[in-house]
Amino acid sequence: MAAHSALAKMQKMPDSVLESLRNGKPIEDSRLEALRKLTQSIVQRRGWIEDRDLKSFLLAGYSKAQVLELLVGVAQKTISNYVNHLADTPVDQAFK
Repeated sequence: MAAHSALAKMQKMPDSVLESLRNGKPIEDSRLEALRKLTQSIVQRRGWIEDRDLKSFLLAGYSKAQVLELLVGVAQKTISNYVNHLADTPVDQAFK
């Protein structure tokens, strides 16, 4: 989380959004909140997302293609995490 937070700050993510994400709280921006909820649903439900989360995502202005992009991102991060767990990759000093 430390590394991702540092990268988010470098990308000028608003502190309120970062704090919401770090603490598992709703994001004030409704479009970003729909993205957060769908991402959370994909991860927690292992791809078996709730219809209401998908509908909220699409109603927030995202496309079906972006659902697939989100799924690819979750899959890529999952594989990265698993590899780091197996390799016992240490956290970089800068992110401790």
